[in-house]
Order: sequence, then C-alpha cells, then structure tokens
Amino acid sequence: MKPHVLITGTSSGIGLDCARLLIENGFQVIGTVRQAADGERVREQLGSAFTPLLLDVTDLAGIPAAIAEVSALVGDNGLAALVNNAGIASPNAPLGWQPIAEVRAMFEVNVLGLLAMTQACLPLLGARRGAPRPGRIVNIGSTSGAIATPMAGSYAISKFAVEALSDSLRRELSIYGIQVAVIEPGPIRTPIWGKAEGDQRFAQGDFAPAMQALSSLAAKMATQGAPVASVSSAVLHAISRPRARPRYPLNPMWWLNRLLPTRLFDRLLCARFGLRRLG
Repeated sequence: MKPHVLITGTSSGIGLDCARLLIENGFQVIGTVRQAADGERVREQLGSAFTPLLLDVTDLAGIPAAIAEVSALVGDNGLAALVNNAGIASPNAPLGWQPIAEVRAMFEVNVLGLLAMTQACLPLLGARRGAPRPGRIVNIGSTSGAIATPMAGSYAISKFAVEALSDSLRRELSIYGIQVAVIEPGPIRTPIWGKAEGDQRFAQGDFAPAMQALSSLAAKMATQGAPVASVSSAVLHAISRPRARPRYPLNPMWWLNRLLPTRLFDRLLCARFGLRRLG
C-alpha cells in the first residue's frame, strides 16, 4: 500500500499543489475541503490517489468523526505525514485598532485548528511506545512568523504562534521519533492575496499611507510572488528525506531579519510602509 498523507486545506493554492506533487511521488493523499463540490473538483483533477475529506479545522466537534474516516482508510499503516496547511488572512489593519473578533478568528484557524488536527492525528502518526514507523508533521508557517509586517500584525501573531507550537511539538514528540518541520515561505502566488486586500476602514487618516503600501504590495505579489511549487517541494523534502529540517525558510527576508539589528530593520520596514513620525 502506498503511504498516506493527510493535508488540510486542499481546495486551492499551496494545499492543492502539495497534493499534486505528493501524488506524483507515490503518496496517497487525503485532503480536507470545506465544500463537497471542491472535493469532487480536486479528485477529478488529481485522480484516484486523492481522497477528499469534508472538514473545517475549526469544527472541534467534527474532527473525531473525520479522523475516524481517515483511520478506516489507512488501517494499521497509519499516516506517513500530516501537513497542516489550512489557514486564513484577516482584513489588514493597524493592530492597535483591529477588532478582537478578527484576531480571534485568525487564531481559530491558523493556530487552534492546526493544534486540534495534530492532536487528533497523533495516534495515526505513531505517538505511542514502540510504534514501528513514526510519521511526520509539517506545518505551513510563513516568513511572517519571523517578521511582523505593519498592517498585518494579526496574521504575524498567528504565524509566530505556529513557530512556537512547532518547536514545542518537535521537542516533545521526539520521544516517539516523530519529526516536526515548519515551512516558512514569503509571498506566494496564491488566491490569499486577493482575500487580503480591499479593506477600506483605514484608507483615510494616519495609517492611510501604510494601508496603500500594503495594498500595492498585495497586488504585486498576486502576480509576482514566488511559485507555489517552491512550498510543495519543501513539503516533499520534509516528508521523504531521512531527516527533515526543523525549518525551511524560503525567503531572503527571513535571513535579513536575523542578521540586521532590530532598530535598523524597524526603520527599513517603516520606510517601506510610509510610517513616519507625525508632527
């Protein structure tokens, strides 16, 4: 039997391309979708090696039944890997004025949904004494997990949390031989950019220049961001190589943030987003 990988959020973007690449490399993929029509569309596109799983990762009550379906599919072989890809980007806003409900919704998907899926899948990944073939956990993070971009602070907070979550899981689950990796892409050409722009609440006033700069960046990245295949290739490496890397930084800004003094990096970011001291 081909090894099974469970990927969350496979209806489009990174999740869909990861499913494609893993199937091409000999894996069976179970992919979560929130709409049955999306599952049918992806299965038609990827073939019989793809099995759709109808699930919203924020539906804590529905996760056990969905994982029971996965268990029935994979049998005693369990999962070779779990790829936590499902995520959202909230409307952009200065963090000091963003409604808490928007920040909470971000955490429900990007952090708590990720953790809930991981907890539910641990038995299938071999989190028990003497498990013969421990699986792997691959979390899709972001360069925003290292760099808090102005006007996108709530997204950065959630991705910083994914970094801490991944570190904790990697250290704790080492007793079972389960490897945990986090992929850290920069801007990728996916539909998420179109969902992230267009908020007009701060189009006027003190933060107008920063909001305009971010809107321009989103429009640019929708067509000029890195290819989605760069993320899929990193996921394949993390799953198929003898040793996964703890982190896969895919954007030079991740390294620049580590090398430059914090105050200098602050000045560069503030200048890029038109954030100047008001007179």
